Amino acid sequence: MVPVTTTMIDIGGPVRVSEYGGDGPLLLLVHGLGGSIENWDVTAPLLTGSGRVVAIDLIGFGDSEPGDRRPSVEDNARLVSEVIQRLGFDSATLIGNSMGGLISMITAVEHANHVDRLVLINPALPVSRRRPPDLEVLTKLIGPLVPGIGVPAFRVYRAAHSPEEETTETLRMITADAETVPDWAKERLTETNRLRRDRAWAIPAFLEADRSIARYVLRPRRFARLIHRIGAPTLLVHGSEDRLVSVDSARWAAQQRPDWTYVEMEGVGHVPMLEAADEFAAVTTDWLASTS
Repeated sequence: MVPVTTTMIDIGGPVRVSEYGGDGPLLLLVHGLGGSIENWDVTAPLLTGSGRVVAIDLIGFGDSEPGDRRPSVEDNARLVSEVIQRLGFDSATLIGNSMGGLISMITAVEHANHVDRLVLINPALPVSRRRPPDLEVLTKLIGPLVPGIGVPAFRVYRAAHSPEEETTETLRMITADAETVPDWAKERLTETNRLRRDRAWAIPAFLEADRSIARYVLRPRRFARLIHRIGAPTLLVHGSEDRLVSVDSARWAAQQRPDWTYVEMEGVGHVPMLEAADEFAAVTTDWLASTS
């Protein structure tokens, strides 16, 4: 399902905002690295019974051209807090996947008065020493961070792969079973990939955001301090078959914060909201009802 309405607002530059409907408290959806509003199309309509569901393109992703803004996780956390206020709310429940989960956590610490609750979906977390990412994942996420490698590597890859092939490769890496993603959603993701190729700012923005994530996930002590400063009620959902962020890392986070609600989704990868939308939505709406 596509959003009910999509508009552009100006917060130091363009920010694409999509509304999926619903009434009540604001549920703000925050996508991951390389993602966009389209990542939420399958799940967002299933959440409208719990509040007003809105998704945004973060700085440097989707249609939110960075301009003079930086696409770091810290700057995007500031953007999230400003979007909440621009939409006419004092605070919101943040629902963030991957990098969006890390951004949501930073927002809950640095802009705590604007965050009521957190739903963290396979958030970026410290790398597990017992079960580190496999070579393909390391090559895709860490390799581009090597100085002088990132931009040329992306250009070579895209010259050799069509947008359709890029979508297929990405879903193979981030899902436990790409066949669980609806065909219409794959088409929407492919169109996003196609548009991104014409935007000179997209690759540099991805790389800067990736570097800002690394400053957290490669420093477990810093991450632990961040986790322990979060005061908002939190639901942590993690797919057992995640290749990007090991389930061991999620279990570590749950041990750090036993007051959080932790749900492990069996047979699911890095993007439960695309792979297992009904199950994820049921878990989330039940928790939201219990904490309202």
